[in-house]
Amino acid sequence: MMLSTPVFISLLVLSGVGIFLGGFYYYKPEKIVSRRVKSSQWKAAQKDPEFKKWLEVEFLTQVKKTRSMGMIMIVLEAILMVLIISLWLKG
Repeated sequence: MMLSTPVFISLLVLSGVGIFLGGFYYYKPEKIVSRRVKSSQWKAAQKDPEFKKWLEVEFLTQVKKTRSMGMIMIVLEAILMVLIISLWLKG
């Protein structure tokens, strides 16, 4: 069964969106992590210096994890895009 051209185009668009999202995770992880970690607990961290120190370390750890996840997303989506293009050209 052959897939039609609009299906391939939509798969390529989805793969491109995945690459864009992975790039955002890789180049701007601070924005993502600050929404999850820092903004929700920042008021409590102002009162307790030990908690503030832990929160900063946790923030940096989460930034590193988010950046590596972004690179993984970029690589996987690029591989999928190459596979989709090769299937499209074969068909």
